[in-house]
Amino acid sequence: PPSAESMSAWLNALRKRHAKEFAILQKHAKEAVKERERREEIERAAHEAEEERRLEAIAKRRKELLESLPEEPPKDGTLDVVTIALRFADGKQSGGQRRFLSSTPMGTVFNWVDAMFEMERETITLTTMNGQSSFEWEEHADTTLQEAGIGRMTGLRVLHKKKEETKEEEETQQVPSQ
Repeated sequence: PPSAESMSAWLNALRKRHAKEFAILQKHAKEAVKERERREEIERAAHEAEEERRLEAIAKRRKELLESLPEEPPKDGTLDVVTIALRFADGKQSGGQRRFLSSTPMGTVFNWVDAMFEMERETITLTTMNGQSSFEWEEHADTTLQEAGIGRMTGLRVLHKKKEETKEEEETQQVPSQ
């Protein structure tokens, strides 16, 4: 059996070695935390920059949409003029009424909602007040108001699509065709 002195020396050497290894492990753990925080900061900054670019693009698009809206037809009682009033999910109606020619595409109505009320046209659904007809940008942009069955005085509800629906649409558009 080893002597007490040799056992004591061995235990001291073992403690020192373990203390050094533990210090190295702590140093690596701190470095890993700092690296993770650095990566998260870079990702957050990239996400913020991307979001800022997206919002700038939306603002530019809305300005262009507003400028591209056709002149509002006069209120002279002609048969080919359609008046559309909007009702939003929160119940507000302020400024949500405009006249269009019956030959105007539904896309123009979506552009009006996007530009004037800052609701992205791809994320909304317009439904008639009785709920019998529903219109979405992707499907009805080229359909004229007359073809859509919109009468001379029509109220439309503006509803936001659920997040799952818009995500599914984005995913199907991003799938590469083979």
